[in-house]
Parts: sequence; structure tokens; C-alpha cells
Amino acid sequence: MATLLGATNGVFGIRAQQTGFLTESISYSFQSQKKFVMNHTGDRTGRSDYDEECTISITAKIPAESEFAGTIASAITLTSAIPDFMTEAASGLTIVDTIEISETADDYQGITLSATNLPTLTAS
Repeated sequence: MATLLGATNGVFGIRAQQTGFLTESISYSFQSQKKFVMNHTGDRTGRSDYDEECTISITAKIPAESEFAGTIASAITLTSAIPDFMTEAASGLTIVDTIEISETADDYQGITLSATNLPTLTAS
């Protein structure tokens, strides 16, 4: 536990804890599909980037007696906002891709959750 002197609102590496997790790390990877525009000789004259997405990975701890209630291929709402590195607004739908649980000898289970944010999708 860090000791904070002189201020009551220190912010370290993680901007906001996720609900139900003790977040150890969170990472974001932004990518898009690419298509090159070519002239009649096959030289590249332009590039089109489309279909943006953000892959999110969260490593956290949860109490061993509290099972994680999420499922793969389901939508999840994150407490922290996705950094805005996409041309589309970082909103849309965040879908769980993988859930990895690890059990240790202490009072917590490890969880690694991987999800993809698709800004152009909405829940139906």
C-alpha cells in the first residue's frame, strides 16, 4: 500500500478501479483494417483505414469465495473510459473474448479478462 502525504486524491497508474475487481493492470491495443489504393501500375497511391476496434486486457484479483459472473461473448461495461485514440468515439459495445481464472494459495483468485470494444456496434 502506498503512503500518500499532503494530498487526499493521489492517482497512480490506474485511473479507475473496475467494479468487483482489484485491478492490477489494464492495457488497450488500438487497430483498424487497412486497404491500399493502387494506380494502374500497382503502385500504392493511398490507404484507407476502417473498422476500428480496441482490444482490452485486464489483470485483476477477486475474492476466492466470489465467483466471477461474466461469460464469454457477452457485453461488459467498464468503469474506466477507453482512451480516445480512435476516430470513432470510444463507445459502442465491449464484448468479452476470453476469461482466464487462476487459483493461488492466498485469499484471492487471479482473473485475466480480454475484451474487444467495437465503437460502431450497439446492443440490440
